Amino acid sequence: MSSIAELTEANLLRNQQEYSERKIQLESLPYLIQIGADNRCNLRCGFCLAEAYREAGWLHLQDRKLDRNPLEIFQRLVPFMPYWKFLSLTGPGESLLNPRLPEILALVRQNSGCAIAVTTNGVLINSRLARILIEHHVDEISISLDSIRKDTYEQLRVNAEFEKAIGAIEVLNQEKQKAETDFPRINLMPTFMRKNIEELPDFIDFAVKYRIHLIHASPVQIYRRDWVEESLLRFPDLTRRIAQQAEKRAIRLGVRFINNLRMVYVNRGKKLGRLLRKKEVLDFPTDPSTCLKPWNSIFIEPDGEVRPCCYPSPVYGNIYETGFLSLWNGEAAQSLRRSMIAKDLPKACAKCYEFNRHNPQVMIQLLT
Repeated sequence: MSSIAELTEANLLRNQQEYSERKIQLESLPYLIQIGADNRCNLRCGFCLAEAYREAGWLHLQDRKLDRNPLEIFQRLVPFMPYWKFLSLTGPGESLLNPRLPEILALVRQNSGCAIAVTTNGVLINSRLARILIEHHVDEISISLDSIRKDTYEQLRVNAEFEKAIGAIEVLNQEKQKAETDFPRINLMPTFMRKNIEELPDFIDFAVKYRIHLIHASPVQIYRRDWVEESLLRFPDLTRRIAQQAEKRAIRLGVRFINNLRMVYVNRGKKLGRLLRKKEVLDFPTDPSTCLKPWNSIFIEPDGEVRPCCYPSPVYGNIYETGFLSLWNGEAAQSLRRSMIAKDLPKACAKCYEFNRHNPQVMIQLLT
């Protein structure tokens, strides 16, 4: 019998081949998996989409009471786990809230050799939870830490305590040292706006002090009218200057730094535009019809809703109602692949945040 590693690699190669051949019905299975392990969140951040829903009087998934624990989603996916290459426990809520998270991690580890990443606000991490993450070989913990100043952090991350967020990083490092392991690697995923952008270079020093593996800096998306003034689109020159300071410091100190803030200032600064003879070359994707996700990826909400990715992409169906293979090669999935090939995209994909970063409108999507 083939080992799990052999199944994973064979599926990866087959998937890549089917994408290159623009197959509509696939023999391969998705190898990039994203599943929200819980719909609830313990924080009430003002810039969150869920908060915009609440202000508009709409019901967000975070505020729904689910009849089933998302553990059941993973139980239904056991036959497909050997084909997984990467699993992200990232969804609309805080995955660490799920009391059955240890069972989820154990189930994945028993059936897959995939890399596991967890995105979290971090404040729930204590020694017990840190040991669980280590024992189940979680590869990466990405912590949403938007400020390294107590007052700013607690203003942005409502209901969070700065000391708990920093303590989470410290306890992870302590438990990793006890276990003599480098895993899970700790990433920081700060979201920047006018209120905190000038802290960015200090994050690089923070990364050195706290043994951070990676800093991934992104601009805030605006969903509420009262947050428009915080958008970095209003401050492209400032953002460029601060981001370039951080880039230089990261190189000097050997810190891995992903600068997703470039979408704010590349070809945005009015003064710079007059000086340049030609526009800067965009180094981020702009054509959503080249997206691989309908071929290699799946995203499952905690309520079982299945889509190709975590953006507002077309819904394939619900895994509680339909078998996974019927969703993966169902009419909705095949229709999406066909549309991609024809470059006749569904509205949701045509307005994809990932592929429209050259368009400032994707960063301001007002609900209220």
